[in-house]
Order: sequence, then structure tokens, then C-alpha cells
Amino acid sequence: MKIPLAWLEQECGGPVDPAALLDHLHESGARAGLHADRVVEVLPPPELAHLGSVRGLAAEVRARNAAGPTGPQRSAQQGSAPEGSAPQRSEPPRSVPLPDGLALTAEDGLPGRVAAALVRLPGEVRLPGAAADRLRAAGVPLTGTVADLAAYVGFETGQPLGAADAGGLDLTGLRLGSAGPAGPADPAGPPPGALLLRAGERTVAVLGRDAPATAVPADGRDTLVWAWWLDPAAAHPDPDGPPAVRGHDPGSCDRAVARLAELVTDWAGGTVTAAGGAGASAPAPRVLRPDPAELRRLVDPDLDLATLAALLTAGGAVVAPPEEGRPLHVTVPAARPDLDGVPALAGEVARVRGYPTLPRRLPPSTAGPWPDRARLLRRGLTTAALRRGLQQVTTPVLLRAGEPLGAVGTAPAAEPVTVHGRAGLRAMRVRGSLLPGLLDVAGRALRRAGAAHVFEVGQVPRSAALGDESWRFAAVLAGAVAPPSLVEPRPRTSGFADLNGLLRTAAAAAGHEAFELTPEPHAEFAADASFTVRVRGAAVGRAGILSEETAALADAAGERVCCAELDLDLLGGPAPLPPTVRIPDPLPPPAFNVSVVVPEAVSAGEVLRAVARAGGTEEWRVAVKDLLQGGQVPPGHLSLTVRAEFLRTDDGPLREDRRRRREAVLRELADRGWSGR
Repeated sequence: MKIPLAWLEQECGGPVDPAALLDHLHESGARAGLHADRVVEVLPPPELAHLGSVRGLAAEVRARNAAGPTGPQRSAQQGSAPEGSAPQRSEPPRSVPLPDGLALTAEDGLPGRVAAALVRLPGEVRLPGAAADRLRAAGVPLTGTVADLAAYVGFETGQPLGAADAGGLDLTGLRLGSAGPAGPADPAGPPPGALLLRAGERTVAVLGRDAPATAVPADGRDTLVWAWWLDPAAAHPDPDGPPAVRGHDPGSCDRAVARLAELVTDWAGGTVTAAGGAGASAPAPRVLRPDPAELRRLVDPDLDLATLAALLTAGGAVVAPPEEGRPLHVTVPAARPDLDGVPALAGEVARVRGYPTLPRRLPPSTAGPWPDRARLLRRGLTTAALRRGLQQVTTPVLLRAGEPLGAVGTAPAAEPVTVHGRAGLRAMRVRGSLLPGLLDVAGRALRRAGAAHVFEVGQVPRSAALGDESWRFAAVLAGAVAPPSLVEPRPRTSGFADLNGLLRTAAAAAGHEAFELTPEPHAEFAADASFTVRVRGAAVGRAGILSEETAALADAAGERVCCAELDLDLLGGPAPLPPTVRIPDPLPPPAFNVSVVVPEAVSAGEVLRAVARAGGTEEWRVAVKDLLQGGQVPPGHLSLTVRAEFLRTDDGPLREDRRRRREAVLRELADRGWSGR
């Protein structure tokens, strides 16, 4: 990136010492050089890519000069200051403003701006060598007129510039206006709503369709040059012309005209008669009130408040004197629409301070999003039941009115809803518990397989209101625990101890260390085996063994049936754990391998030192990976396979760098009389 010093000084608001600037760039790890035409060429490292832009480099210069001015100003002030006192900082002088006097007006409410100047060139324009080479490389023909200067400033600023012969123009009536609908006599005129630059009754240019300024003569006559800006929110660019949106700052066109006027004076020896601007002005700056603690958390927790304010100021913002425990008062200029919140301000602070200063580990998030606790609880209970060997089933929500156990566990808040369906399905009832359907499945399993270990996680309505449901966990254990064998012809059947262990596992999956079984009577359970499940003193469900009457209704084949049902809304859920961020391991450095055949008297350390010295790397990065003796290796010799890692020192292709280092090692081995490949 080539950055003119004049443009950098305009962004910094004062002169910049080229020597101090180059020293700062070299200290930052960037490659930099100063050309004869006062252009700094910067090749920044990847972690400091902002040094390759005008504003980024200007922010770095302002941050570095926060303690005082640089260059001749600093030397002069230090020389005049008394011994032992700190040098006093003075504001650097601003650039000389352009001469006013160009009568330029604009219609009210136009979403655009134009800046213009009246210049006069004494003769043919000859650009400096580097500037001319830059235009030729971009394919811009050199005309020897002000068009060459306009093209060069366009490359520097990204602003389109136009020029026209000022002869015959009514410069007292320059006006920025919008085009009306095209008439029948001129159907190829400007599109409706386009912005026009007029001089009296004559249209000088249609903004967005600027003709190249190649026909401007260099015969000493006055030339009108202009730059334009259109609001991105209201611009409608022409698909056949250049884009009509040039940044977000209306003042950019004024800076482009000022730069062009400066080059007219410095490079062409011309004069600037008058200048002016009209149209949309810069919008009011925005005020942000970020929390300093949040900015510190994102950038560096140990960053003090004064340094934080200084970094924001170096980035172009205006920060009021900070106070501990109160939000910052940051005024963001309109030219920085990207600074719109705390993350953007934190990124700006990190950019000015330097990205290598950021901590390697990401800060923990305090906002989430966290997984749903209810979903985690259902997943944990399902996983725990499946690991204990239970089978998950899904039972119908509607139950027939005449089915047994239809009233088991009916919701106490409201009666089940009666559903009027078609013939054969009339008088269906919405279940008030998971146990009726689950016992029906367990009864069929007992009759066919002699064992039933099933569970279900489902919803049960609390009332007839839509969506008023609660999640339940129900389990049924009955029959043999294991199939019969020669050792146990009559295997053990399920008992209440198995149900107790299942409930203990469910409580652990819900994040509770212990639970209680309080003896309380329930209509469907036997009197001596009926319990209420409590966690931390609160009832969350019931458990027990079905009574003989209830088991007969469920057709349980004479087996004891252990049941439990828990209300997951009352049980709660496990506390969510914040997600962990794993920093990926860094990529291994590049390396090359060589095989060396040396006499047995030569030590491996001598070989490693020779490879490291010739390969341009450290000795600790070189190691022996393989050792061969005998076979194709000559008698009395050893074959060592050496791997050498290295760090890049240039920006060339990695393959060429690896080949060059390996060839240097092979030449060193040959000079020592060793065989290498």
C-alpha cells in the first residue's frame, strides 16, 4: 500500500516526521520505505493489517504521538523547555484552507454533496515518476492536463473527480439540483431524480456519470474541478455507469478537492482561484455510553481506565474524562459508522493497541445462549433409563372410557376432557397420567415375554386450556430381571429395590444428590407399598407396587408391578454449564528432511549442528528421526535421517524456501565429505 505523506498529514491534522514514521513501522514488524515523491510504501504484517490504510496508519500515528508532537516540533519544544520539566504539547497547525469565493448552492434536502474548485495551470502537467508509473500500471493514459492529477487523487482517496473547461460557464450560478422527468424532446436525458451540477442553464455534469476529463486543455485557461458524494441510503446508481455510493462521510469530497488543489500547486505550479461546497453536510456525531468493564473483558481485564480512553481517542472518537464506576461518554464521528456498539469499540481499541496484545484465551460469555434446562432434564432421564436396560415407549394420549385404570392418576386440577369422535371412538378421554397407557403396554409384554421394563417421557394436560401441559416421567418394572439359565432356573423378578435404584438414578440425572420416599396412601398402590417421592422436602411424584385389584385390572399375569411417576416441572432440571471454548493447537512449523551417511566416529550432535547452521534454524529444532546401520549402508558408517524445522523469514513461496534451505544443507554436507540426499 502506497500512502502519500500529504494525505496522511491531513488525516493526522499536522505534519508527520517521515523518519519517526519509518522507525515506528519497522518496530511494529512492517516493511516500509519512503519514495522520492513523499509517498510511504507500507507492507504490514497479517496481524496489523490496518497499517495498510490511510486511516489506520493515521490512528497509529495519533496514538504514538499522544504524549507529545513528533519530529521538529518535539525537538524544538524539548530544546526550549527548562531542564527537568516535561515538554509542553501544542496543537499542530492545521492545513491552510482553500480560498473561498466559488458561489455554489444546492436544493434543500438533497441526499448528496458536491465540492468544486477553480484552478489554472500554466502549461502541460508532468507527474513525478512514481505517480506516472502508478497511473500507467492501472491503464490510465497520461494527457498532460488536470485529468492526470484528478486520476491520481482518485486512486488515493477513492473519490470520483470531474473537470471541465470553465470558459463560458456561469460560475456565479453553480447549483446542485435533481433532474425532473425526461421530456419527449430529450428521451436520453438523465434519469428522474439524478443529481445534476448546473452552471446557470447549462448542465456541467450528471453526478455518477462523470465524463473523463481528457478534453480539458492546458493552455492557461481556468478549469472547474469537482468531486461528489451521494448518500448510500438514498442513492440509486445507474447500472450502466460507475457506482454512485462513495463512502459514508460527506466531507470526503471536500478532502478530495483539497488534495487536488494541493497537487495543482505542488506538482503543476498552478494556482487555485476559488473553492466551495454545497449539499448534505456531515451528520451529527453519535454518542455511545459503553461499560468500561465490558470493554476490559473483551480486550484486556488489566487495562486501566485512562489507557482505555486514550486508545479510543487515538481511533478518532472523543472521550469525556472517565470516572470509575460510571459508563464512558464516547462521541463517535459520522465518518465512523462502524463504531456502533461495545463489540465494535472493543475491536477498535484492540486495533489501535495492537492485536498481539490480546489474550490468547477467549473471555467467558455471560449472556449465553444456554440450553433449555427442561430439555436437558428430559434428555438426562431418558439416557439414564436406557442405560439401566429399560425400553422407551410412547402411549396414546386418548383413552377409552371403559378401559381399566382410566382414572389412575387423574389430574386433580380438572377433570379429563371428553372427546366426541366418530362411531366406535366416542367418549374418549384425555389422559391425566402416563401410567394407564404404560400399564397397558406392560401387561402385553408380561403375557408374551414374561417381563416388562418400560418407561415413557411425555406430556399430560393440567386442564382443558390449550398448551396447559406438564412433562412427566413414568416407569413400570415387572417380571424377570434376567432370562432363566442352568444356574438360576427361576431367575429373580423385579422388586421395589429395582424401582428404588431407578428413582435414585433419575434424581442424580436431575442434579439432586438424594431423594426421600415418604409413606403415603395412594388409591392404585398397595397399602404397605405406597410412597410419595420428595426432593428437598417438596413432593415431585409417587411410587409403589400396584395393589392386587389394580394389578388384576391391568392383567399383570400375577406378577408384582412396580410403578413410579414424576412431575418434571416440580423436579426442576440440572444447572446449565457454560460451553467451553477450545483454542486449536497451532500449526507445526515447516520442516525439511535430509539423510546423512557419516562414519561411526562422527557424533550425532555434530551432524545436527551442521544441519542447523546451514539450514538457518536453531539447534533445538533439529532432531534425528531414524538410524540405519548395515544393509545398503557402507561398513563402518551410519545413516541418519534428520528433520529440521524452521521459521519463515520472508514472504516468498514456502516450497522455494524449503528447497533453498535443503540445498544449502546438502552443500554443507558435501563440503564436509559426508554423503547426503
